[in-house]
Amino acid sequence: MTYNKFWKTFVTVAIYLLTAAGALIMILPFAWMIITSFKSEGEVNDWPPKWTSKNFYSSRQLNVQTSRSNVSGKGNFNLAEFRAVSSEDPFESNKLVYYINDDPVYRGKFELKFDTIDYSSSESLGIILQQMDDYISNTQVRDDLAAFFAVGENTPGFFEELYFNLFSPDDGYYKKIVMARLISSDISKMITYINRLNEGNIDKLVAFRISDSMSSQEITEVMAKKEVFSSDLALLKEKLIEIKNILDNNYKGSEMLSIDDASALKTLLLDFASLINAYDDPILSKNNQIMLNQFYNPVVKNVNTLEFLTYFTNSFKKVQSEKFSGQSIIFKVAQKDKMYENFAADIKQADFPDFFKDEVSRLLTKDNILEIKDIVILQMEKEMTDNIRIKLSSQPSDLSACISLVLDIAKLSPDENEFENYLGENELKLYESFDDNKKEDLFELAGKRREYDSIFSRFGKFYADSVSTVDILQAPSFVKTIRYKNNSIIEIITDNVLSTWFLEEKPLVKVTFTFGEVFKNIFQSYVIAWNAAPFSRYYLNTIFMALLTTFFEIILAAMAAFAFAKLEFYGKNIIFSLFLSTMMIPGEVMLVPNYITISKFQWVDSYYALIVPWVVSVFAIFLLRQQFLSLPNDLWDAAKIDGSSSWRFLWTVMVPLSKPSILTGGLLKFVGSWNAFLWVLIVTKSPEMRTLAVGLQTFTTDAGTKYNLLMAASTFSILPVVIIFIFLQRYFVEGIARSGLKG
Repeated sequence: MTYNKFWKTFVTVAIYLLTAAGALIMILPFAWMIITSFKSEGEVNDWPPKWTSKNFYSSRQLNVQTSRSNVSGKGNFNLAEFRAVSSEDPFESNKLVYYINDDPVYRGKFELKFDTIDYSSSESLGIILQQMDDYISNTQVRDDLAAFFAVGENTPGFFEELYFNLFSPDDGYYKKIVMARLISSDISKMITYINRLNEGNIDKLVAFRISDSMSSQEITEVMAKKEVFSSDLALLKEKLIEIKNILDNNYKGSEMLSIDDASALKTLLLDFASLINAYDDPILSKNNQIMLNQFYNPVVKNVNTLEFLTYFTNSFKKVQSEKFSGQSIIFKVAQKDKMYENFAADIKQADFPDFFKDEVSRLLTKDNILEIKDIVILQMEKEMTDNIRIKLSSQPSDLSACISLVLDIAKLSPDENEFENYLGENELKLYESFDDNKKEDLFELAGKRREYDSIFSRFGKFYADSVSTVDILQAPSFVKTIRYKNNSIIEIITDNVLSTWFLEEKPLVKVTFTFGEVFKNIFQSYVIAWNAAPFSRYYLNTIFMALLTTFFEIILAAMAAFAFAKLEFYGKNIIFSLFLSTMMIPGEVMLVPNYITISKFQWVDSYYALIVPWVVSVFAIFLLRQQFLSLPNDLWDAAKIDGSSSWRFLWTVMVPLSKPSILTGGLLKFVGSWNAFLWVLIVTKSPEMRTLAVGLQTFTTDAGTKYNLLMAASTFSILPVVIIFIFLQRYFVEGIARSGLKG
């Protein structure tokens, strides 16, 4: 191979490699966007970032933690439910709750594997609670620990509350960092007290006060004892600083304090306690009470508090005499068909009024099973509002006041003679304006309102329990029902066994997926994103706006370009130059004038505002003019000889011959309209008028950005534009080449 040929080959290969590298760099952001859209929310912020997602896997290990039995699993409240429900669910002694401390799981087969399940009777729980109460009553412990036992109820509910106060993974008392902070605070107080004594306050202690009546020998003895006491304090301070450093360095974790950790801490504190002297000397013995109150008692309380951890753990395990070994719980998450089947059967047997059950059954379908709760409540609220309007409201302006009056009477149930003590001035005047028939209707509606609120307060939990009930494939005999709520909460309902005994049981949880479920997991973000906002409406608005602006721009640009290219009139070049100069004006400068104009026409929040200001494009006129100039004038002369009008020549000759440039201009306009954001955001107020670009801000809030949903929405938002470009790219390149534009 000759040198020239080698060099030519080398340059060619280098160009290909650089081109491929450039293409790869250009594609990477789009590839990362698509990969991110497949990820779960928890994976988005993982570091280092990965090009895979656990949604591609057929199985997954989950991290779960026990939770209080009254944890809310009812989802979001609507206004009617919020008004009707109590602040929290009551304790359920047979409900064990596990919270998935991981990304939500929407489907699949769960397996909860227990090595050993230990339990006992309810009487044993009462005994252990009494023993713990006796321990706290007869032992010096920290005040904050003793406060947990102030209620003094030997019930399963109290034990569960106590357990989570002590061992909650979020803010449990025996969390390593919490206990270290409490002990460190006491140590800091001791060090501060020693520092205050060393700064001169030591002379104020009774033992070291010097009076005028004292002899020089007595003064010398007092000073000697003070030196001894100061030396002891220095030794104590040194040990306290050592303990504090150990706490700060070795007890930072968010995990629970283990028995070994507690024993190590006790050893440190007891070593410190051994340095605290109980003086026999007549002078130094006057400081014994100080040493007791300032140093010894706090240490003893902390030691006993740490000892209680061991006592609690051993006592709880010791009393659990019954065992299940090697047990697993396997269940399948209910999907829409199963939810519908469960709810349709349960509502017929539910303890609700017949009229309510009939209304639910009438509105219920397989397609709306996930929304049926809100549909029913909104329907009944509408019925209540209509009744108030018909029976009480004589004019539309009174409707709001009438609704408020009905709510207050339903909630307060006051005696008619005491209305002035319960109702506001305006409500009282409204009530007094009613005749006897309206007052009778008012009390009837208030009674119905009270009944509706009672139903709503129970219906939310009933619905959540019903649709979340799963198919149990395998479970121990004591498991009665399993519910899976909010895609993250597992509720196990036990039969004749207190769920309290299982609070310390931490199962290994695995979920497996079929091929179809893996496919659904991959595209779960797309489903959530699509349902997070009315994206179907956004799509229609975007397509409608983009098509109309593109269509009218091509029509108007073709006519203007033809005039500038083929017609002769006075000032043509000057006018065209003025047209081109407008391209120098930033679009942002025109926002305010355009908005004022739109407002004057009362077009805000309408399709006119989205379309009319953008149907003329100077760039499109310039692009088509350049194309029309490239066509020979002989065609125009021949057409005139044949008797063709300018209008006919434009649409039958010029436009067909300029198809690549027209498609290029149309594609650029379509993409620009499709991606329009700022103008749409300014001139639209209601979601019904917004477009895809504005709809994407749904996933950005003050709390942060949900990038997986944002990337999913971005992907299905740009997909039509990408498809159009793929099919029209040949015309796009050809149009740019023919128009005379150079890059």
